[in-house]
Amino acid sequence: MLTAVLLLLAAEVGGGGAEMAVEPDPKAMSRAEIRTHNAGLDKSHRYFIRCVRSVAVGSLIARVYSCRTNQQWTAADRIGNQNARDTVEAMQGKAINSN
Repeated sequence: MLTAVLLLLAAEVGGGGAEMAVEPDPKAMSRAEIRTHNAGLDKSHRYFIRCVRSVAVGSLIARVYSCRTNQQWTAADRIGNQNARDTVEAMQGKAINSN
């Protein structure tokens, strides 16, 4: 039984080729390191790093880059959507008719 579990864990960690055991930290990586990391991954892979460029507040020239893995983007979307749902539900109970 223990041998079967160890074999299963070894297959998950080392058997995927481009599969990594530890999620990378895009905030600690340079743009060149991100490009190198992404070179061996498919764009739909959970550890593929996507960077989104946005305009810095108060500047016409400066740009801010936010880099996260696909898994982190999905989690952020899920949390943002849940927060929006919670806010709407909280506000629906507080609507007061002021006629």
